[in-house]
Amino acid sequence: MSSDVFQIICDNCGSKLNAKVGIIGQTRNCPKCKKPILIERPAPPQNNSTTITTNNDATKNQTLTQPITTPSIIVAGQLIDDLPERLDYRNRYIIISPDRIIATWESGRGWQVNVGNGFASAKKNITAIPDQGTFAFAELVINNTENNMSAIGSPTAINIFKISIRGALTALYRDENEILRKIDCKWNLTKNQQTILWNHLAKNFTAETIAPARSLIMN
Repeated sequence: MSSDVFQIICDNCGSKLNAKVGIIGQTRNCPKCKKPILIERPAPPQNNSTTITTNNDATKNQTLTQPITTPSIIVAGQLIDDLPERLDYRNRYIIISPDRIIATWESGRGWQVNVGNGFASAKKNITAIPDQGTFAFAELVINNTENNMSAIGSPTAINIFKISIRGALTALYRDENEILRKIDCKWNLTKNQQTILWNHLAKNFTAETIAPARSLIMN
């Protein structure tokens, strides 16, 4: 395959398609199912080490192991270096499917999964966690000037990421930070997801507190 061509997978039908570097960041329709696809170069594989065999006289037939740092995620041809490594106790985190809130996280409660009539511990409701699909991961950055977990400030930013790896959400009932390692790339909410997120926040924040976030969510 040419260096200016790479492979992508349609989120809707799973078809493997070839894309050119020149159209990274553009949206094209899948030739199989006709659904729109945002063209993104896949993130490079993550390894902990690499083996190098040398042939010079000093190190002939010697195998060296060198650590490899975790690569940044590529989005529309640009590296993202500011992905969260741990969930911040001041912030809120929400996972959204195309039609509903799947799970939420806030300090002191851990991951809570949607069980149909409300939210309950992900660790105790494993069967309620979807094992496949494409999900939006929303990081709601809270302005907490008092640096106090009990004082809920106003949202000042919302970062949206994409999760589409099969089985990724099963991380919710293990280490609470593990889901951060399942992020594919930065993403945008659909109009329906914007409404779903806004309605959820409107129920869980006071009107005064959540008002500044409307322009961050709805566009």
